[in-house]
Amino acid sequence: MHKSTLPEPLAYIDDRASRPAQVRKQTLRNPNTLEPLQPLHACDDAQAESALAAAARAHETAVWENTPTSERAALLEAVADALDAPEVQETIAEVDALTTGAVISLTRNMARLAPLSFRAAAQYLREGNLEQRLPGRHGEVEYFRRPWGPAMLISPWNGPTAIGCHKIASALAAGAPCIAKPSEWTPHSSVVVAEAIARAGLPPGTFQLLLGNRETAGKLLGDPRIKAISFTGGTEGGRAVSAASVNSFRPLQLELGGNNPLVVFADADLDQAAAGIAFGLSNLNAQWCRALGRVIVHREVKQALLEKVQHALAGIRMGHSLDPDAEMGPQIHRQQFDSVQRHIQRLRAAGGELLQSTTLPDLPGYFIPPTLVDGCDPGQTRVEMFGPVAAVHSFDTSAEALALANGTDYGLAAYVYSGDEQAAFDFSRKLRTGGVKINGYDLLSLSPTAPRAAWGMSGLGEEGTGHSIEFFTGARVVGLVARGPAQN
Repeated sequence: MHKSTLPEPLAYIDDRASRPAQVRKQTLRNPNTLEPLQPLHACDDAQAESALAAAARAHETAVWENTPTSERAALLEAVADALDAPEVQETIAEVDALTTGAVISLTRNMARLAPLSFRAAAQYLREGNLEQRLPGRHGEVEYFRRPWGPAMLISPWNGPTAIGCHKIASALAAGAPCIAKPSEWTPHSSVVVAEAIARAGLPPGTFQLLLGNRETAGKLLGDPRIKAISFTGGTEGGRAVSAASVNSFRPLQLELGGNNPLVVFADADLDQAAAGIAFGLSNLNAQWCRALGRVIVHREVKQALLEKVQHALAGIRMGHSLDPDAEMGPQIHRQQFDSVQRHIQRLRAAGGELLQSTTLPDLPGYFIPPTLVDGCDPGQTRVEMFGPVAAVHSFDTSAEALALANGTDYGLAAYVYSGDEQAAFDFSRKLRTGGVKINGYDLLSLSPTAPRAAWGMSGLGEEGTGHSIEFFTGARVVGLVARGPAQN
């Protein structure tokens, strides 16, 4: 029997835990079995106002901002220690697997990233990166960074713990009071994180957690007390955040998704490329922003590659997300399931041939096998599908491959496979995207210190430990321009 219960949803407002005031008509369902799990909850206007007022007080008193960075680092490490506890790790992994549909072997790995985010932020502070001294004409010039003010952190339902903790740790390291608003579909791991932060004993109003949907977020987006916003989610959500900030010139950090190309040259290791394609179509059930969107393959090796991909996909074990042997689970909810199915039907109607070989489990949930669609015009595949489906296009020249790879409005990630590493680097430098991985397809960044950038419709700004911490701050420079009169 798989565990099918969830912890109580709680908000943390002004240093107190409380139940969200609203119980919505929508129900959170087990994506594996469709059984109801829990009603969706949301904080009301009064709770949102209490959180805003507490964050504003915390900023005005500057108690957290003025806490020495060594003490802030120690508190962040205390949060990391709490999140490292085995029972906490397992709780996070179970609730994320149950609510998102991602398999528990993966959510256990994702849960391990939560304490790492807080430790990396603490280390950044201990290295003195927020305060430096520069040479000046009349002595050293002070260069330091201070928080803009209260920050709003909106995290998505895919990878809720890892993404949410990265935002929280970065804002707290910057000295910014913050209000976290996780997706209404996956709030439970955020509650676990909030409990760990509450036990660490940060000043009141420094960290708060509101639960709810886009209406809850909207109550905060338009409020002038919010001075910076970090958002990960869909394009429409990003537009709403941008529209609410256009008159206030607030700093925005937006990661909005992608339609990521995987380019396979004729000299590529086809087994390696096929493994990358299978990973891109199955990891996190392809419900992540850097999942595979389009396979762009040299015509000479297209058929051989597709045969290897079919074989790789046939070996993927789909199953219940709490099954430790499952390698791929269901889509998160009915809306996501229907959206992916509509994309598949649309491409099929446009002349696409479906390539599927993964066996579906004997479960009634929102399962969709990894799917390649061959034979569609590139104009039909410009939009993000955000699910286990990718188009296949062929090319004859490197110029054609580049045009296809750059042929969308998105620019988040790309993947290039070639036996000629120098040629792969030369090609990759021309891709209009935030990150390119050569001869591999993994979940994490190429380097822990490299920025994770977004281009075009994929968003604004850069993520990564130092980059995200600095996003929540503005620079101040203080120094002597001239010496005063000589003293007798």
